[in-house]
Amino acid sequence: MHTAAATTQAVDDIAAALDDRDLPRARQHFDAATHGLTEETMTGFLKQLADTVTLPKGTVLYGFGIDVWANPHRYDQAWRCGDCPWTGSNYATAGGARAAAEQHAAEYHPNRPPVVVDYCGDAYWKAVEAAEA
Repeated sequence: MHTAAATTQAVDDIAAALDDRDLPRARQHFDAATHGLTEETMTGFLKQLADTVTLPKGTVLYGFGIDVWANPHRYDQAWRCGDCPWTGSNYATAGGARAAAEQHAAEYHPNRPPVVVDYCGDAYWKAVEAAEA
């Protein structure tokens, strides 16, 4: 049986393992937590994982899908906007994800385009620190 407390603990465990860059442990927690979930509860679980990633306003984050979505079974490159709910996934390269993120910023936020930042770059982490201050 999957309880709210168990789900919260699983999300915390996965996020901690990803923060430690321990992909096997993150995948183990993920697999245990998602075993037997329905499509509906799986969607909710994935949203909870994604919510562990800070998306500062004024940025479009791109990078490995593992980092962008906090999902240890992602193998793609992806982007997510901090100013709107738009996202993009399944890019083969970081350059492709970055280009799509830049296009989104220019087309959907032309008056005040968000800054496109790489998850592994200093600009993202500075934006996270500023958002959390």
